[in-house]
Amino acid sequence: MEINYYNEGDILIVAPVGKLDTTHAPEFTKLIKQLFEEKPKACLIDLTHITFLASSGLQSILAAAKISKKEEMQFGVFGMQEMAYNVFTMSGFNQFIKSFTSKEEALANLL
Repeated sequence: MEINYYNEGDILIVAPVGKLDTTHAPEFTKLIKQLFEEKPKACLIDLTHITFLASSGLQSILAAAKISKKEEMQFGVFGMQEMAYNVFTMSGFNQFIKSFTSKEEALANLL
């Protein structure tokens, strides 16, 4: 799995590509923890290019959300394809993690 990341102002955007599953979730979580050491004001996870979202991937996103809350950092996800969106909402994650349809919407509403 490829994981891209970049900053838009004070907002960290992390964009994994491919499957966020048991094999790749630990790598994703490790990178998030490293990136959070830079103390961004906010973090957005770009799920546009996620082709499969397993429960372990959801756990990685939840871990990132928990760290961001502890660090008083805004957090959200955007760009979910239908499969990922269904998994995200059926698991109830949309109740406590902000989700947006696009990066533009996320940037406009996160801070």
